[in-house]
Amino acid sequence: MKALVLHAVALFCAFVPLHQAEAAPKPPPVFGGWSPGKTFTYTVTSVISSGSVGTQIINPAPIPKGVPVYTVGQQVTFTIGKKGELIAPGMKIAFQGDGGSANIYLNKPKKGAQPFAANVFKNFTTGEPTSVALSFFTFKLKKRVPNVNTVYYTLN
Repeated sequence: MKALVLHAVALFCAFVPLHQAEAAPKPPPVFGGWSPGKTFTYTVTSVISSGSVGTQIINPAPIPKGVPVYTVGQQVTFTIGKKGELIAPGMKIAFQGDGGSANIYLNKPKKGAQPFAANVFKNFTTGEPTSVALSFFTFKLKKRVPNVNTVYYTLN
């Protein structure tokens, strides 16, 4: 009987603290040191657009449909989305990781999709963004001839 009472008391003591404990608040998500909603604005300093149709190189090439069109001197505001994605007018690129000196964003190509990539470079001391590099790639087959375009933007 004494052993039964000791077991009951031990069981009671084990469950009482769990009942009174509250769950710790969930920390806000952070992506590469930045919380969702963070914004920063940079100016386009370089635009390079080239392409090829079969073996013919087109340089400069017109910016293809589906790629945002930014001009040198234009200011572009970026926002960190709820899932860490990099959002700007005409684009939304998924967060991939913190590379230390830059946050890396990439839309991995799927069937019919085009790969887009971005690097947002950071200040080593403060972790704040310092510049942005955007890369866009498109590929289409027209009458069995490959059409490839690359567009690069540099923003400071």
